[in-house]
Amino acid sequence: MSVLSEDHGLKIRPISKFIGAEVTGVDLTQPVDDATRRALRKAVVDNVALVIRNQKFTPAQFATAAEIFGELMPDQIKTNLIRDLPMVSILSNFEKDSNGNQAKTPKNAIWHTDHTNKERPPNYTFLYAVEIPEHGGGTSVVNMNAAYEALPSDKRAALDTMKTANVRVSSALLATANPDTLAEQKRLTATPMMHPLIRTHPESGKKAIWFHLSKTESVTGMNAHETQDFLNELLQETIKPEFEYTHNWTLGDMLIVDNRSAMHKAGVDYDMSQHRMLYRTMVMGDRPY
Repeated sequence: MSVLSEDHGLKIRPISKFIGAEVTGVDLTQPVDDATRRALRKAVVDNVALVIRNQKFTPAQFATAAEIFGELMPDQIKTNLIRDLPMVSILSNFEKDSNGNQAKTPKNAIWHTDHTNKERPPNYTFLYAVEIPEHGGGTSVVNMNAAYEALPSDKRAALDTMKTANVRVSSALLATANPDTLAEQKRLTATPMMHPLIRTHPESGKKAIWFHLSKTESVTGMNAHETQDFLNELLQETIKPEFEYTHNWTLGDMLIVDNRSAMHKAGVDYDMSQHRMLYRTMVMGDRPY
């Protein structure tokens, strides 16, 4: 983690030892120069999560700002896309399924990294607060590089050999899935996407524990239910407070998560009668190794 201050006003301040940095002094509704672009990209890799303050985006401006970091990636959930802007989706606790039912707990309230059932999952996820509750509802991010490094060497060696089979939703969780997810699962004919449980960051060279709990059908040598038990135990063992950062939203904040190094989840510690709505977009990544 490092402090970076540029002459043109950009300032990057680390939030904690293991994760997070705050950025001020940049307006991403305007074009940025190459030095700013490089500084922001480096800051995300170095700090795992980046909070850029004081932005005022339309959905289109939000998408353009994310393109500083690469090619945008389509969301696999097609029901919550912004009209005429297919690369930006809405995350809302007021979202209802096709039967008109509103979820009691947001589906993104578990630790995960996005779209692991894709061959090239996103490098980065971008979130921007549009409406926020009076209290709570933060987004938590955890440094899974640090979580991996804190494990005993024999445990790391065992995890290094494991693969995950990734689907839209694990068969162990179908009973709790909403009808739209179930319908999408039935439409899919592709075989599960195989990825390493421990992935190597292509820029930093660091290893991270890397999976989406609800999209992992199996881990090497385990059935679906054994996989869920194993991964839940792994999360309990590895996620420690010092590796975690919870971003408590202020309007105008954009949060960037490096999915190659991190997991994230939505907080549920707020009055669900109040609206929590974020814009989301993602940047295409490479195949994990």
